[in-house]
Amino acid sequence: MKRVVMMLLVSGCATSQQAVRAPSSPPRIQPLDTVLANAEQYPCVAGLHAIPATVIETGVFQDVPYQSFSNGAVELNAYGDPGDLVGLEAGTRNEDPTTQQCLGQFIAAQTLNEGDKQRVLRMTAAPQIDRQPGLTVEVTGRTAPDAYDAWWVSLERPEEIAAARATPEQTAQVTQAQSEWQPPPPAYYRRPPRVYVRYPSYRPVPRPAVRVYVPTYTRRAGVYLRFR
Repeated sequence: MKRVVMMLLVSGCATSQQAVRAPSSPPRIQPLDTVLANAEQYPCVAGLHAIPATVIETGVFQDVPYQSFSNGAVELNAYGDPGDLVGLEAGTRNEDPTTQQCLGQFIAAQTLNEGDKQRVLRMTAAPQIDRQPGLTVEVTGRTAPDAYDAWWVSLERPEEIAAARATPEQTAQVTQAQSEWQPPPPAYYRRPPRVYVRYPSYRPVPRPAVRVYVPTYTRRAGVYLRFR
């Protein structure tokens, strides 16, 4: 993997903008690099490429920085610290049961213990939710208010999601105008973009003034930091 030089665009007072907080529970989801590498093993999510991630202003993941990916038929969203994700979801507008089953298997494989894996595998295509301490597993139907006409299977860590929300100052550090957004250099596990494939975002196309998250960021001691 190519070495990435990190530019810390946070002032000396940045730590006062967001309290330093250690994780309250062990990780339950694979790190993002592992998730993306694993995606190449599943036909439904192979060939993912970064797409703009619109700042979320309402709902479960409000104000949580995230990275978004598409392979033209499936969207993958990874929330919070890339090394300790607080949420992961995969969605599709393809109603093929085989695709939905593949997405469920892929998401199940991104959990870090066997019990969570089996919880995901027991899910059906019908909307349902399984709340257990530390990790919620959910299937969301296309007609749900926040589904954007896509079917989703997701992992959510409620307590960690609350702690991962960025302050307005931190959000400003890791966002940019959509017109400035450029995809990151491809890593070894990603395929070259196919010029004949569109990589859309299921969320509505934002107005020019609406900001999107930078394609690469990290989190250290409770502070979001931007790569350049």
